[in-house]
Amino acid sequence: MTIISTSSDAADTNSPTPWGQISADDIQSNLEVLGVKDQEDGDDRPKGFSLDLAKRAGFQNGVVPETEEDLEKAEQVLSNELAKLSMNEHEQAMFDVVGFRHIKEEDDTFLNTKLAELDQRLHKISGGRTRAYEAACQLNPEYVQGKTFRLAFLRTQRFDAKKAATAIISHFHIKRKVFANYEPGFLAREMKFTDLSPDAREIVEAGYFQVSPSKDAAGRTVLFFAAALNKYRTMESLKQAFWYFIGCISRNEEAQTTGVVGVAYSGGKPEKMAVAFELQKMKYAFAMDIQAAHLCETTMAMRFLVAAQKLYVDNFTRFRMQEHSGTREEIHFALQTYGINTDDSPLKSGNTLDTTFHKKWLEAQKHYEENSSRCQATLVPRRFDVLFGRSKRCMQHPGTMRCQLLVDMHWEEYEGQNKLERGLIAEKIVRMVHESGGRFLKWNGNKTAGAWEEVDDNAARAKVTHFFRGIRERKQKSSKTQANGSASKRGIDNGNETDTSESMTSSSSTELSSSSVFSKRMRAPGMDDISETLEA
Repeated sequence: MTIISTSSDAADTNSPTPWGQISADDIQSNLEVLGVKDQEDGDDRPKGFSLDLAKRAGFQNGVVPETEEDLEKAEQVLSNELAKLSMNEHEQAMFDVVGFRHIKEEDDTFLNTKLAELDQRLHKISGGRTRAYEAACQLNPEYVQGKTFRLAFLRTQRFDAKKAATAIISHFHIKRKVFANYEPGFLAREMKFTDLSPDAREIVEAGYFQVSPSKDAAGRTVLFFAAALNKYRTMESLKQAFWYFIGCISRNEEAQTTGVVGVAYSGGKPEKMAVAFELQKMKYAFAMDIQAAHLCETTMAMRFLVAAQKLYVDNFTRFRMQEHSGTREEIHFALQTYGINTDDSPLKSGNTLDTTFHKKWLEAQKHYEENSSRCQATLVPRRFDVLFGRSKRCMQHPGTMRCQLLVDMHWEEYEGQNKLERGLIAEKIVRMVHESGGRFLKWNGNKTAGAWEEVDDNAARAKVTHFFRGIRERKQKSSKTQANGSASKRGIDNGNETDTSESMTSSSSTELSSSSVFSKRMRAPGMDDISETLEA
């Protein structure tokens, strides 16, 4: 989420500071690519980047903090900027970070109105930055002006037609620069894995950019970036690989609607940080709403990294960035407090990458690209999806657990009905899952490749019926266990009572015998007759 960049040459790795020198020309160049240089009021350009705060911190030449004195100055300016936020602005930023967001209902009337508004906005934008967009319209109008492509930008810009139009213009403007050596037709179509150079394919397959197999607590897609570990041959191939990965995510309708969360591991090396900066500027070329960015650093360079990034972005972006430093365990604990499942983090101990799920994801993308029906594969289930399977991940998926809870709530009603009525209750639960945006999914493939596929209503009802049957079996087993336990307890208790009675009888007899002797000795004459009468 920054525009700071170096050239394709690595930064000075011998610098005693956490950074090599990043020139003002580099920053200005990135501003020009994004179309935000010398912004003016009323300009239809992205407002994500700005030099204003950096200048106020004394970085007139567009450089980043390099000394402790620079760092303190930058952090003070950032702190003052945070204090200026209104209560509503501060609250909205925190809501975005944790995922409290109202999602608009997309009925046909609303969508058609917004699409018409977007079309009007696009016609109003003019200038040199529109040339790539205009060329794309001529090359493939069906794709560029299609509902699917345009809706993606509307969703990620929260149906602000003006911002969506600006984002579409930026998409083609940046794409033409990144893929300057590609044939012209490539500008107006989706990128495929087969389009990548061998070096770029190798980077994608290595898993330096990965999507998590699980959503965060708010149901958002989680992206992991470990670019600091990346071993690339050229910056060009790295950019192509990154473009492909982000492009795959941005065409996912659910990610467009709910937004995404980014988790970046910097690695603490100056040249690697610069690489991350070079990639971040490409984010604004896609239909993607990154609601929060978690910057993770295991070295003291973290403070420099965060300050450098926050200096060159606007408040909207600045205060949706969260920094986490410390050991790997400390960082993961901090991420968990934001609802991120760190068990699925690809970064393992020893700075190694786990690519098990990434390989499945990549195979699914290839299948999508080769499939003429263009059916989007599901690799990461939605929050309320119900998963078929006996694995721990399937059984503990939020949607599966929610469905089981619905079944528990309807158990008494279900058990007292006939077969027809039971079927209607199962159908009711299936409908409740669908109305909440959930699906019933079954894995189609093996452990290394495949995807989740939605089953029909008959299979969904059978799944719900299976949950009811499971409750019945558990209750029967529980009753049987309790019955056996009660019988065993009675047997034990009866045995103890017998032993106790015998012991008490024996003891009482002894005591009575002794007592009789004693009492006879102490009784007055004639008392035996009275005792016998009382005993009788």
